[in-house]
Amino acid sequence: MEFNASLVGIIITVLMLVPVAFLIMNSTGKNNKVKKSVTQLSQTNGINLKNIDVIGNCVIGVDTVSKKLVYTSKRNPSADFKIINIEDVKDCRAKSIKQTDKTLDWVGLELVEKTGRCEIPFYNEHDENELSNDPFVCLQDAKRWENTLRPLLKAS
Repeated sequence: MEFNASLVGIIITVLMLVPVAFLIMNSTGKNNKVKKSVTQLSQTNGINLKNIDVIGNCVIGVDTVSKKLVYTSKRNPSADFKIINIEDVKDCRAKSIKQTDKTLDWVGLELVEKTGRCEIPFYNEHDENELSNDPFVCLQDAKRWENTLRPLLKAS
């Protein structure tokens, strides 16, 4: 009797863990494919990305040698591919738009260029098609990217 109960418990546990493991492996595989695609697109433009991240629907990377910032969407990397010359950027900051004290509507990076402003969204509450993380995790990622880009601004 005890052996049957243990066997049923093990079967139920395995049935619960298999879909979770599948989702994790599937998500990781998609992220790696997108990173590889963005790396190839960058290399065709003469940019060698050292640091590349997938944050929600945004894929962002930087080449510290040529001072180029690359970003695109996870859904359509080749069509949304954009290159920003960091030497043309005056200021960079993590930006968030609050809905209330406990919720965020929009999170991303704001780059002030000589020609205007550029916003790179990491989280958008109103985009129903967006694959996103928690907005506060995205805010921490935006601050980390701000800290990565600021030294490059000062050096140019």
